[in-house]
This record gives sequence, C-alpha cells and structure tokens, in this order.
Amino acid sequence: MGLRPAISEQTRWRTVLKQQKLANARRWLEILETSADPVSLVHEDYDNFLRALETTLQSKETFDISYKLSQILYPIIFGYADWDRWLIYLQQVHFTSRQLSRIREEARLLEQIGDLLYHKGDLRDAEENYHTASLLYKSRGNLSSYSRILAMLASLKDIQGESEEGILLCQTALETAVQAQDELAQANANLNLANIYRRIRSWERALQTAQTAYAIYHKLGHSTLLTKTSITLIAIWAESGEWEKIDNLSKELMTVLNSSGDVHNLSQLKNNLGILAFSQGNYNVAEAAWQEALQLHSQIQEPTELAGIYNNLGMVYTQLEEWETAEDMLLKAITAYRRFGDIFNWANSLDNLADLYEARGQTAEFQHTLQEAIAGLQVLKETPHAVELLNYMNQRLAAAGICLPK
Repeated sequence: MGLRPAISEQTRWRTVLKQQKLANARRWLEILETSADPVSLVHEDYDNFLRALETTLQSKETFDISYKLSQILYPIIFGYADWDRWLIYLQQVHFTSRQLSRIREEARLLEQIGDLLYHKGDLRDAEENYHTASLLYKSRGNLSSYSRILAMLASLKDIQGESEEGILLCQTALETAVQAQDELAQANANLNLANIYRRIRSWERALQTAQTAYAIYHKLGHSTLLTKTSITLIAIWAESGEWEKIDNLSKELMTVLNSSGDVHNLSQLKNNLGILAFSQGNYNVAEAAWQEALQLHSQIQEPTELAGIYNNLGMVYTQLEEWETAEDMLLKAITAYRRFGDIFNWANSLDNLADLYEARGQTAEFQHTLQEAIAGLQVLKETPHAVELLNYMNQRLAAAGICLPK
C-alpha cells in the first residue's frame, strides 16, 4: 500500500488546481472578448465556456470574471434554450452580487432571470424579478435599462391577456428610450410593441413598429435581434400575402439559424411558415412545419409558444379531418391559455374547437363550446380584436338558431 500525501501536500495541490482552473477561465474570457466571431466560437466550444463559468461561480473573489463571462455568453446561448441550467448559473451570480452590494449587476441579473422565467412560463415569478429590477434601474437613473425592462413587462402583460396595459407600458418604454437617447432601447420597445400589435391583429401598426425596429437593429449591427425582428416581419407579411418577401427572407434565416444552433428562433420561424402555408390552403405543408416546430419545442419547453403551436395543429388537423388528434391538440392549447390567463387566445382556441364539433355534426358540443368562450371573453375590456371575435361567435350561434340567455 502506497503512502498517502500529507494533509499540507493535498491542500497545496488543491490550491494549484484551483489556480489553474481560474487561469483557464481568465483565458477563455480573454478569447471571448477579443474574438471577431464570438457566436461561432461559443457554438464550437460551448462546454469549455460552461466549465470556465462554473469555475468562477464558487467565490466572491471571482465575481467579476463570472459576471463578465455570463454577460457575454448569455445573449449568444439564449437561443440554445438551455434555460434550466442558465437559471441556476444566473441565480448563483445574482446571490454573489447581493453579497457584494453590486446593485448595477444585481439589476441586470434579475432582469435576465426574469427573461428565463418568462420563457419557461413562470409568469408570476418573472414579473416579480422584472419589477424588482425596474426599481433598481429607476433608483440609479438608468433610463436605458429601465426602458428595456418596461418593454418586457409589457409583453408579459400582453400574454396574460392585458394587451391595453401592455401597449401603454411599451409606449412609456419608448418615451423613456427617446429621453435616454438610446437607439437600441428604442428598437427593443418597438419590437415588443410590434408583437403586441401582431397578437391583437392590428397589422398596420405591427408592420410600422417592426420595420422601425429592423432599421435600427440593422444600423447598429445587431444580428441576433435582426433575426428576431425578421421572424416577426414574416408573421405580419403572412397576413397580407407578401409571399415573395417571406420566401426570400425565410430561406436566408433558415441557413443562419441551422448553422448557429438557435433552436428558439428556428422553432418560431417554422411556426410562422406553417401559418403562411395554412393561409394558402397548403394544409399538409402547414402540418409538417408545425410538427417540426413542435419537435423543436420539445427541446425548449416554452409553454407560451407551445400553446400557439397546439392551437395551430388543432386547426390543421380539423381541416385534414383527423378529428381525435385535432381535439387533443386544441384541448392542450385551451388548457395552456387558461393557465396563463390569456383569455383572448383561450376563447379563440375554443372557437376553433367549435369548428371541429360543427364539422362533425356534434351540435350540443358546438353550442356548449361557443357559449363557454363567449361567457369568458365578455370579461375582457372592449378591445377591437376581442369585440370582433365576440361578435363572430355570437353570429355563429344565431346562425345555428341558438340564442344566449339574457
């Protein structure tokens, strides 16, 4: 049996190993900071960057390195949808920032934690993190960051069915960004506003704000945000039948997203291409695109996006007369929207379920489903898209000879 090294010897080697790991983390940070193409670099060496970050999470002394690494890596890897792991990383860095009273860094980390929770569907916790971060930004007079977080709070409100409040918050975010003379914050507010307008079917305003965001991102050279805006533009163009624009841009985006490993944006692109095919009556093409989006979302598990894909698949399977699958998909969408408190999309999915029951001649189910949707939708404020859907469903019941109770 060999001799064990003395305790002091073990301690010395542990110290040497720790120093080597720390030196390695510093080296990876330096490579990242000086790289001409950090996106490709991270895509190729993701595991090494994660190991470098993990090494620096262990103590207060390495906070600056861990914070810098996390801030460069986070926007690059967000599309990988590795959200559970990054939630742990950011929470650890945030804990250290509070210990060190690093308020600026604390606010930014709270915002990013809010982003992850938002995309994971934990809307209440996301709102709490955003709100705390907004107070910290405001207290320090950081108008650019305050604007950015107001725009995220606006999107969160919209997903919860409070589109009017979302629009007001986004407009405040835009005014704050203009006051700060921050073009990037202005673009962020315009993009979030475009997506709210898109969801409430205010297409002209959606197009105008999306194009404004695109122009600013292009001017500033923000490729990742240009991609996000392009996906929004495709969704808007699909409504007005701008097929050639969609075809050209989607081919370009598909190449970029496949090479970068950006699962999140790729799934959104597939979803929008499915909408395009469905609107043209190409139901098999739409079904294939939405199934691809669903498979990509199995890696992401973003509940808010998933609900929309379930709804879309329910619609296309109704057209393809695959009744059981259509009903299953629509019921999943309805359950998800109810959970988020998104009353409009919940009612819209119920209306789509009524289509299925009507096509199958299930009169009682058709009637009950529409009445449930109408009763729920009446609690919403009288926004144009809600009123339009409500009137449409009432007309459907009247055409079927059914009157709602007074």
